[in-house]
Amino acid sequence: MKKLYYVRHGLTQANVDDLWSGQMETNLTKEGIQQAINRGKAMREGGIKIDLIISSPLSRALHTAKLIAKEIGYPEDKIETNPLFVERSYGIHEGKPNSDFFKDHTYKDMDDAEGAESFADLQVRANRALKYLKTIDHDNILVVSHGTFSRALVRAVTNEPHTVEYTKELVRLGNAELLEII
Repeated sequence: MKKLYYVRHGLTQANVDDLWSGQMETNLTKEGIQQAINRGKAMREGGIKIDLIISSPLSRALHTAKLIAKEIGYPEDKIETNPLFVERSYGIHEGKPNSDFFKDHTYKDMDDAEGAESFADLQVRANRALKYLKTIDHDNILVVSHGTFSRALVRAVTNEPHTVEYTKELVRLGNAELLEII
């Protein structure tokens, strides 16, 4: 792997409603669909060549991946889905407003939420995902996934501990934003 690109899924209804979406299904909005199309066009016009697209199996990511694939001339049936790339689970908070949680909690408190995946466990999964990506014999890989997972994957590449999620100013990818990780 010479280059690893990452795109967060397009805008979803859960994003619009400011809900913790985690591993629940939520569809792209019309704006999210257009964001994904525009991202694909920008990649094509920017000369970014992709040998393999890997997507989270969650519909919002896979839909985004398919829209990008169409724009860059990548065969949709060659998109690989892999559960390593799903978003972090927010447990009992999934589907509930972000603002409700932050009335009485800090972001770190999500680790203790019933059914939530801890940042430590998410980091282990992201490390496994990076190890998997390194086994792939393609030069230019695009991962289409989710926001919190993107930060964990970047930490895997930079060898930072999961605890920076609590202390560092978080760089949040916008919907359908492209990041060159490697």
